[in-house]
Amino acid sequence: MRAFTIVLAILLIASVAVADKKAYVDPMPGGVRALDCTNAIPIYCGDVVTGDNTGLPDNATYYSCTGWNESGGEVVYEFVVPAGVCYEVTVALTPSGCDLDVFFLGSCDENDCITYGDSGFTTACLVPGTYYIVVDGYSGAGCPFELAVTCVECECPVEPCGPFEFICYEHDFNFVEPLAYLDCGLGPNPWEWGVAVDIPDVACDGVPITDILGTTLAGPYPVQVGGIAEIGTYPITADCYCLELCHMYDTENNYDGGNVKVSLNGGITWTLIYPAAGYPGINTSSSYPCECVWQEPIFTGDSGGFVKNFFDLSAYEGMAVDLGFFFGSESWATSDLGWYIKWARIGGEESSPVQDATWGTIKAMYR
Repeated sequence: MRAFTIVLAILLIASVAVADKKAYVDPMPGGVRALDCTNAIPIYCGDVVTGDNTGLPDNATYYSCTGWNESGGEVVYEFVVPAGVCYEVTVALTPSGCDLDVFFLGSCDENDCITYGDSGFTTACLVPGTYYIVVDGYSGAGCPFELAVTCVECECPVEPCGPFEFICYEHDFNFVEPLAYLDCGLGPNPWEWGVAVDIPDVACDGVPITDILGTTLAGPYPVQVGGIAEIGTYPITADCYCLELCHMYDTENNYDGGNVKVSLNGGITWTLIYPAAGYPGINTSSSYPCECVWQEPIFTGDSGGFVKNFFDLSAYEGMAVDLGFFFGSESWATSDLGWYIKWARIGGEESSPVQDATWGTIKAMYR
């Protein structure tokens, strides 16, 4: 369920409960942080189960992936992805008469929240392991519910190709603006390059930030926008095949965010590439489709500061690629900051001389 800005007073009053819920609330430092999984109920792919959180203990009030006040009782399910297979998991929650939410955790810890939703969610590709699905009540809510779990087998995430020792190409946004800003069907383009005022002073490896690429340089990112920031062009070789991205993101989880794509024809067509650890969520916007990333895996939620992600580009060996940073947001305004990128580096484990054909590319980055 999504809430929208309504100017008529009578409709505003009717929608205030939903609006309050969707507005961002910083988690309380002293909030309850003691999820109890002692009696977790096993749940499996294909299961449709019923439950009721009425009157159950409130052991977890806040979850790390949102600031919603979940002061109702919890029903905890244990979900296992078996060895030798990876799954995309879709969970659908149908409450009966109250406001319940569902959370997906990487362990029995509300601070290890992977994704969440008020009616369900779809995860990124999950590696084998034990996970937890928690149904909780918003603002003390309690009632019966139905929970359905479906699974689709997916290609397991691969080991990262980095960190690497040798850098073949680097686009450091401290010094260099993107090659181009492109439209992807939903505008205006939010990408900006310059000095940002609301982010940390240092990025990965303690490197100071001067200029940066961001979806806005001051305040929260705008709503109903989408666009591409393009850099390139980079010849991919056996020695230069691993992309390192230093970035941070802070967006409405599973609705707004961005991903990385490659183009072999100067930005005419694009192909999504995946970080070794996978994207943390999938765009689930429906009412206002984020056309740049609609229903695609995205960097979404809160990275907790600057992080590194690695992308294996060895499938493009012998080709020259442009990199596109795609971002989309839908209609709900948040206090979240957006997506900021400090650098993109391509390298590998072995050093190799820069070939003559590459010098034109490198010079073009600094024109």
